[in-house]
Amino acid sequence: MNHSLMTMFAAGVERYMSPFAKLLMKNSHLAALRDGFQLAMPFIFVGCIFVPLIFPPFSDPSSEISVIWNNLAIQLRPVLLPTYQLTMGVIGLIVSFGIASSLAKQYRLPERLSGLTGCMTFLILVGFYGEGPKDTYYLGGAGLFTALIASIYSVEMINLFIRRGWYIKMPEDVPILTFQSFKLMLPIMAIMLTVSIFNLYLDTSYGIHFPQLVQELFQPLVLASDSLIAILVAILVCQLLWFMGIHGALIVTGIMNPFWMPNVIANQAAMEAGQAVLPHIFLRGFWDFYLLIGGVGSTLPLVYLAIKSRSNQLKSVGKVGVIPSIFNINEPILFGFPIIMNPLFLIPFVLVPMINATIAWYLTSAQLLDRVVTLVPWSVPAPIGAAWASNGSIMNALMVLLAMVNSYFIYLPFFKAHEKILLEQEKERGKMKFNRNT
Repeated sequence: MNHSLMTMFAAGVERYMSPFAKLLMKNSHLAALRDGFQLAMPFIFVGCIFVPLIFPPFSDPSSEISVIWNNLAIQLRPVLLPTYQLTMGVIGLIVSFGIASSLAKQYRLPERLSGLTGCMTFLILVGFYGEGPKDTYYLGGAGLFTALIASIYSVEMINLFIRRGWYIKMPEDVPILTFQSFKLMLPIMAIMLTVSIFNLYLDTSYGIHFPQLVQELFQPLVLASDSLIAILVAILVCQLLWFMGIHGALIVTGIMNPFWMPNVIANQAAMEAGQAVLPHIFLRGFWDFYLLIGGVGSTLPLVYLAIKSRSNQLKSVGKVGVIPSIFNINEPILFGFPIIMNPLFLIPFVLVPMINATIAWYLTSAQLLDRVVTLVPWSVPAPIGAAWASNGSIMNALMVLLAMVNSYFIYLPFFKAHEKILLEQEKERGKMKFNRNT
């Protein structure tokens, strides 16, 4: 193993990627995008938690447990289905409010009014107006890109009007909400009118609404995001950033969420329609439970190795990190070993999730593993989370166990080399302490 070569590579990664990553972390629009999806997460989890009851996870309908479960589902469906349909069905509206209010906060604008303006802009863009029944399709995951554009446009317009002084000025002693309402009245009017004119142009010239145009434009990106290449690139970016101490998962998930959300809803719709093969593989559950077992880099096996280690440092880190790692939190391992900025662990830290992702991708493509149909909190222990996210698939839980075995054997030689270095250092410190005492 050429340690000097790995050190040079690590230094190059830090030199060229770190400035770009830090720029992304500070980007106000990316931060607003992340906040918008985080705001929507409680509603999504509440909606998804009922999926196994609404759509029973059994392939053999004649088995005793399947009959009992199906009967229970029939009884509970009238109560659970509205919650599922409304939480998942208006997710675009929730995200538009979250993104707009977050971006407004960064610009020091009224958050609630800006968030509501983002919602109104989104509703106009999806064509949720006029006479007759309204099409709710684009209020959900299909309208997420429109929600993103609508919320950013509305807040940027408000910010432009405020910076230029194009607003109604009120005395300082009026109530704050009244002051803010009059201040935003002109920019809101401008936003509503410009969006309405744009929608009218699309409708009269092309017979479509904005979300349909967005779907056509983003279709190549959506298809590219659900590929093995996309997974490997996402892993590489995430792992290299984390290796430098930058939270790479925040950047990657912030970029991927607009793709993941419509795709998981598409999988749910396909499952509801009875399709044998669901359309999408690379979703949030795939990322969280196949690639982040015990935390970023799938470091859970390192906890076991650390607890059994002869090194006092590693043993202590392992004991501290065991409980958090079960729930996919591995900062004690990353900083305690350390793995971050330790050239010895760079190769396995990047290689382990890539190998596991490749195996899981091909097994899922071969229909040996089930595809993700629901969103589960990332902190759920990986085998449980993988099964839960795929509507109770035991095979997906077994895939997590296989990934853990792979991780163990790939990390093992690097761990042994690191342990040897630490044991030598601890021995030297012991000698120095003995000499001082004598």
